[in-house]
Amino acid sequence: MNAGPAAAAAAERPLVTRTLDRCLACGSAALRPLPLRYEHRGAFPLVECRDCEMRFLAVQPTPEALTDLYSAEYFERDFRCGRSDAAAFSEEAFRNENADLVAEFERLLPDKGALLEVGSAAGWLLAHARDRGWRVRGVELSAEAVAHSRTLGLDVHPGDLASARLPDAAFDLVYMGDVLEHVPDCRAVLAEVARVLRPGGTLYLRGPITTNSLSRRLGLALYGLAGRTIVLHEPPYHLWEFRPGPLRRLFQRVGLEVLLLRQSKIAPGRAHGEKSGLQRGVMAALDVMNVPLTNALNVVGDRVVLVGRKRR
Repeated sequence: MNAGPAAAAAAERPLVTRTLDRCLACGSAALRPLPLRYEHRGAFPLVECRDCEMRFLAVQPTPEALTDLYSAEYFERDFRCGRSDAAAFSEEAFRNENADLVAEFERLLPDKGALLEVGSAAGWLLAHARDRGWRVRGVELSAEAVAHSRTLGLDVHPGDLASARLPDAAFDLVYMGDVLEHVPDCRAVLAEVARVLRPGGTLYLRGPITTNSLSRRLGLALYGLAGRTIVLHEPPYHLWEFRPGPLRRLFQRVGLEVLLLRQSKIAPGRAHGEKSGLQRGVMAALDVMNVPLTNALNVVGDRVVLVGRKRR
């Protein structure tokens, strides 16, 4: 079915944006440009805070514009950086992964308890946890995903975490999977997570740390030396380009003690986005070296699991 003229025009209209003149993670105005930008209905350059080393887009879609980006198409092909062969709504594709995640939660909290998933997508993880005895709630921006979750009998709030107005100290464990990099204010969201966690409660965060990998480190360094910019012709889904050090410090700022920081590297495969054959070949070769290095030394990964505990 072809999109109508109005839908086609909306897809080409520039996104409504805001410009950040300081780092929301630490408050510093000392920012330096990095040689990378997204181009999609506008230009979105990457910067780094000189004080806390957080990387983020200096120009970002407004929260209202983000809702426009996260259409049903995102859950079909673009979520998880486009590296998933299955759509987010597929139960079978993520059954084993969800079972493994809930097993990890139960190693952290053998008595189970109240679980909140921020960015609960189609709801399959919550449904699996509920079937194993957890008391579950979700928060999700996508109207399509919320509707699907509710067909599973799940309590999912449509909107962001702040608008859910959850009570203080209500949850034993909060899970965020591939979510924090998408939110307009990463520190505010983590502070809200800390508020709704009970003292001693656990945040289990998982997501990308793309610019930490060998290929992205080398690419940024070489393009910077050459005075050129890496241009990604992709929607600016990732407002924050996390790395382990700045992310650890962000946890600590909102009162979360880091218990575990585990890096991993996605195995060599198809490169996401529009890249030349040479770029794809170089990235694949670097990935072959990157995987064993990350597995052995817990460095230069492109994904991270970070577990934090709210201070008592």
